[in-house]
Amino acid sequence: MNRALGFAAAACAAAFACNTFAANGPPLASEWNIAPTGSAASSGDLTFRVTPGDGSDPIEVTVPVIMGARQETIARGIRNSLSAQLPRQSYDVELGAGTNVLVRDPRGEPNFSLELLDSDVENLRVAVQSVTPQATPTTPPQTQPVAPPPVVTPPPASEPGSGTPPPPGAVQSPGTSTPVPNQNLPPPDTPSPQSPSPAPGTPSAPQGTTSPTPSPAPAPPQ
Repeated sequence: MNRALGFAAAACAAAFACNTFAANGPPLASEWNIAPTGSAASSGDLTFRVTPGDGSDPIEVTVPVIMGARQETIARGIRNSLSAQLPRQSYDVELGAGTNVLVRDPRGEPNFSLELLDSDVENLRVAVQSVTPQATPTTPPQTQPVAPPPVVTPPPASEPGSGTPPPPGAVQSPGTSTPVPNQNLPPPDTPSPQSPSPAPGTPSAPQGTTSPTPSPAPAPPQ
């Protein structure tokens, strides 16, 4: 009877300690996800802290990152460092489906927290978020990775001899050639030839008819 009461009191004390830690410390969860994004523009370190919910001492893990490393390489480095420095019987560390790392409790109990304390690697963002149960992300402010500039393709150059070059100031639509002026037209400002006007007093022939041609006068008798 006394032993049962002792176990119950110990369990209540442990639960009270966990609740007090969850209220005053970082959130507790049974599984955490670490997701790096970007490529390292400088060498540096990622510093993580794993804190058990039973009030025991936290464990800080430092992950070195080399300049030029991509997010897949960085994720493998995080997995290797956490696996080597965390107790195997208390934590499972493995790579996720993408470029992320999963850290979970083997029993599925929400009894530890995971934080990113510091990162001095340029152009790299590391997100740390609980999977179950949902808790507040535990990452410090970080800069977003710089996106690569868009690739601009220049328009194709026209081949020599394709079409007549347009005159200065003319606007030419793409894919069309400049029309060649008609060489048979009279130059500008040149009056067109007109038929001579009839003498004053001469009746004009009705429209649609032709004037009769006068017959020659008879020759005088010899």
